[in-house]
Amino acid sequence: MSKMENPQQLMQFLQQLEKIYNLVRIVDPLAKRVITVSGCNSEMIEDSICYEFWQKNNHCANCVSMRAANENDTFVKIEYNQEKIFMAMATPVVLSGRTHIVEMLKDISETGIVPDLKGKNVAEINQIIENLNQAAITDELTQVYNRRFINEKLPIDLYAAVGNDGVLSAILVDVDDFKQINDTYGHSMGDRVLRRVAEILKNNIQRKGDWAARYGGDEFLVVLPDADRKSAKKIAERIRRQVEQETFELRGSTVSTTISCGVSSAGPRDSASAVDFFDRLDQKLYQSKHSGKNSISG
Repeated sequence: MSKMENPQQLMQFLQQLEKIYNLVRIVDPLAKRVITVSGCNSEMIEDSICYEFWQKNNHCANCVSMRAANENDTFVKIEYNQEKIFMAMATPVVLSGRTHIVEMLKDISETGIVPDLKGKNVAEINQIIENLNQAAITDELTQVYNRRFINEKLPIDLYAAVGNDGVLSAILVDVDDFKQINDTYGHSMGDRVLRRVAEILKNNIQRKGDWAARYGGDEFLVVLPDADRKSAKKIAERIRRQVEQETFELRGSTVSTTISCGVSSAGPRDSASAVDFFDRLDQKLYQSKHSGKNSISG
């Protein structure tokens, strides 16, 4: 991570990058606010929104700036703004003691880095780029989001909820006795259980902004912006009942299982970080697991 003592030093640093990249900008990854430095004239435009450049109405699902901030490292992705294809590189930099993200954008439309684009229309190119970015944040087995997406998206959703006097609730889901299923019936049966649980989660979150992800192993996270704790517990109960009623068959064997859930909410004046918020969920899940399983605590 580079360290800058003042804005002038930062400007000198960015001007050096202008010779290599088409656009260099400083991003606050949580607030999605940027200071943009346009390549040839170094004009600073303050307080714009980062995803407007991509002609999107919401922030990118595959946000390399959040990833750079979370992991204190440099990350790269491909994006499209309806006109050109860009390589977007994000790297953390400290300015006057505060971490920002430098985004460096390079036009790669004619380089052939993204193949098979010749003759494609805007919608088709958008879909190709979207597929590339979705693959980076999707769990291969269950086809819900992955742990990387949780790390990038949960802090943003929490920041938006608290900053706008809103509310956010989440459900942490654990498959009961999953190790026993794997040990007794094999990993193919375990995979079948995980895929179906993920499908049930997705089927129960139909509102715009809701999302589900696999945290790891047999744990899943469901995030519900603009839903209070009571609403989240109703959704958790509906999910719990559906899983309880499922049976899984493989090579003559039949298995049933249950889930345990922890529910927590954050609202105005809640200063919890994403890590603290997740710890609250984990504590609720622990209570559920140790009160007999197949239950909800929250």
